[in-house]
Amino acid sequence: MILVSFDKRSPLVVVPVTIKIGTEIGEYRFAIDTGATISLIHTTVMTELGYKKEDSIRTIQTITASKTETAYEFELDNIMAIGLIRRNFKVISRSLPAGLGIDGLLGINFFKNKELTIDFKLSEIRLK
Repeated sequence: MILVSFDKRSPLVVVPVTIKIGTEIGEYRFAIDTGATISLIHTTVMTELGYKKEDSIRTIQTITASKTETAYEFELDNIMAIGLIRRNFKVISRSLPAGLGIDGLLGINFFKNKELTIDFKLSEIRLK
């Protein structure tokens, strides 16, 4: 079992995420979003990682709280968070609302076949 703490003062459950593309490694801040079926990375991060819209696997329409938005699906070489590594991992990319202070969302596809517990009283995340 992996146990990590999160900042209970934050309105979001935010964890550090490492993305590796070839020999390049980037460190980011993602919120856990169990309401998202697929993980999402902000378009500026994807650009920073060297991806272009033209490189996407496909274009999809996503539904946000207020509107429908176009997103682009990509496959990452390697993404790691909370001690879990996913290889050849599919994500979508689109903008996120300004002011959130995060680079993306870890959706339920990241936690597939795992047991995720978020303990708000102890400000802990358990993954097994």
